[in-house]
Amino acid sequence: MKEVTLEQLEEYANGACGAIKKVYLHWTAGKYQSTFPSYHINITGDGKIVMSTIDLCDLLAHTWQRNSDAVGVSICCCYGAIANEGYNTDFGDYPPTKEQIETMAKVVAVLSKALGLEINPENFMTHCEAATEDGYGPHSGDPETRWDLWYLPDFDGEMREGGVVIRGKALYYLSSMLG
Repeated sequence: MKEVTLEQLEEYANGACGAIKKVYLHWTAGKYQSTFPSYHINITGDGKIVMSTIDLCDLLAHTWQRNSDAVGVSICCCYGAIANEGYNTDFGDYPPTKEQIETMAKVVAVLSKALGLEINPENFMTHCEAATEDGYGPHSGDPETRWDLWYLPDFDGEMREGGVVIRGKALYYLSSMLG
């Protein structure tokens, strides 16, 4: 595990341009400092970026049947979380921090720029969105249901779909990078 800056992440991502086709966004369902090697990028509770590998082309097991040509990014949080209906999620004792949400959005912006991927649901998808497409998301009845980032608090504190929140913030950060 290696802590990196956004600038270092961009350098590593430049080396993967053309090889990476998708980025999947997760939470670890762990505690704020618990990082996992199945994600290329872990974001701790204080917003620090920790990479489990500096080669974003490494095949890691982060999203069922979607790991090839893909990067897994995860915020370290949500230990003991309960989905409820999503908009009223109980995030447990380790809810996503504002720093994690903002850092994830910045990471998405950096990856978009360096990998040449447009920020949209096709290229940057939450695990919940992928699981819903693949039949093991919320309301599927699957015992292995995945609902990472189903809903997140937005800038105004309102709960909105997590992918919409992260991609919206990432578009803002990307526009300031390209400015």
